[in-house]
Amino acid sequence: MAEDKDFAEGERVVLGQRDNKSMTKFRWSGNEPSSLSEVEWAEDLGAQWEGDELVIYDYRGFAGLLEMYEKGEYLPDND
Repeated sequence: MAEDKDFAEGERVVLGQRDNKSMTKFRWSGNEPSSLSEVEWAEDLGAQWEGDELVIYDYRGFAGLLEMYEKGEYLPDND
């Protein structure tokens, strides 16, 4: 599994923030898995925008999905 960080299930984890004051318009928080490089991947895997923050509430589940996504094994449930 992707590296474990010490976040409890259900804990709000901020992956990044919109940054309208810089040229990049987005910056990672440092809480994201090291292999996460695209905001779109995070959104595809269930990260949600809460205001200007991109958040998840199940870090381990998210990291596991990211690992599958990177291997091409992730199949989204479109129901």
